[in-house]
Amino acid sequence: MGHAVVNNIRKKWRPSIAMVIAAVCVILISIPLLAMLSVRLTSNQFVRETEQSLIQQGAIYAQIYAREFRREDGPLVGVELTEDQKEHWNANLHPARSQLNVRQDDIAPPRPDGDVIATPPDPRHLTVAENLVSIARGARKTTLAGMVLLDHQGRNLNTETARSLAALPEVQTALNGEVGAILRARTQDYERHAFSSLSRDTGFRVFVTYPVIVDDRVIGAIYLSRTPLNLGKFLFGERYALLTMLIATVLSATFVGLLLLRLISRPVYALRDRSRAIAAGKNPNADPLQHYGLRELADLGDSVSTMAMTLMRRSKEIATYTDHVTHELKSPVTSVIGAAELLQSDGLKAQDRDTLLQNIETESQRMNHLLGRLREMTRLRGSLEGDPGKLAGMLPNIDGLKVITRADPEVILPISEEHGAMILLHMGQNALSHGASELELSYADRILHVSDNGEGIAEGDIPRVTNPFFTTRREQGGTGMGLAIVSAILENYGATITCLPCNTGASFAIHFSNQS
Repeated sequence: MGHAVVNNIRKKWRPSIAMVIAAVCVILISIPLLAMLSVRLTSNQFVRETEQSLIQQGAIYAQIYAREFRREDGPLVGVELTEDQKEHWNANLHPARSQLNVRQDDIAPPRPDGDVIATPPDPRHLTVAENLVSIARGARKTTLAGMVLLDHQGRNLNTETARSLAALPEVQTALNGEVGAILRARTQDYERHAFSSLSRDTGFRVFVTYPVIVDDRVIGAIYLSRTPLNLGKFLFGERYALLTMLIATVLSATFVGLLLLRLISRPVYALRDRSRAIAAGKNPNADPLQHYGLRELADLGDSVSTMAMTLMRRSKEIATYTDHVTHELKSPVTSVIGAAELLQSDGLKAQDRDTLLQNIETESQRMNHLLGRLREMTRLRGSLEGDPGKLAGMLPNIDGLKVITRADPEVILPISEEHGAMILLHMGQNALSHGASELELSYADRILHVSDNGEGIAEGDIPRVTNPFFTTRREQGGTGMGLAIVSAILENYGATITCLPCNTGASFAIHFSNQS
């Protein structure tokens, strides 16, 4: 019961070709959009581009800071670098790569103002800050990045009130000789959470701290920040390219959908309609279906049409055979029944009894012969074609009939020797029964000519001589199955037999196709 319900549900929800094509088109349109969003949102592209830009600016500011600081005399200040750090910063190339990973890093609280400290700053730092802060403010109009100068104690040199940012982890990283980076919320309305929401792409800033190194000591830091590019701004900036891509994608998906509809849907529906028409009893059309776009569908359609026509033809043949067999058996069966009834009569003479028994035996043999021919033709229709054979192995040996060969006996015919021998045997027996004494054979251009010197065939009977049960010798026991059996054998090879008009005797032409 459960399996039946499941099967019914599957049948009701089975998708159609149109649904599949529509799904393919939707997927084609979605793929580039999803790919773009995936690349831009999950590869840290926006954040890392901003971080890298701030690192580059920080490197420039740090060089200016260090150069100006060296011009002023004073004692060494700041944390001394480790040996590994000295090797890194003194190398010819020491690029700093992006550190932030939006899939793993959390958003920190907004940057605090710092703690007020009473200790005055080093005059050298104030001298540097006076010029560098002015430069940073001018550059900010283009870079959109905020810049804070820090001394070796993390003191903010941008403000008149001395405040220390040394407690911040990114500042500690820079004061210890490394480049620091962190994501911080922009406003005080903040709750700590992981970076997993698209709505926060404008609610945080990227902060980078770059150490300022003089004589292998960290004498200060550059503290930069900027809001990264968000998805809305990116899409607006790329609106023309995105519109072009969208139009191209829609057109491509439409083209693919129409192509699938033309090459798959319409041929399948046409094939379905023809199959339904055949199932309804309508005669199959021999013409190939229209709208075939795929070779496989064309082959399938041709195979289905051929199968339908073959089944229809076989069905008609079976109906015809049934009618003929019924008609042919009716006469001998009637004779047998009549003879049996007479044999039951009283006072029947011995001579009459013998005659009736003889009639029963004759009619029974006739029925048995007819049924045997029917079985033979049915078997031959279903037999497989064989390999080509020599004409010499097909020649019949019939008493009273001389076989004359006008062709080379070693010639190869496109039919097996077994089937060729059956064909010539039936044609020879048919010729002998019509008074022939000679059977003449010739072969050229894939045509086998068979003629005899018998009584011949009336012109009106020529179109019917190969029909099953057609005979002009019914009184002599003819069944009309000889040439029908010949035609059934040739049908397996794609060959045909034709009766030709002839002044003397009968003449036949067997045409072998180029594929046989």
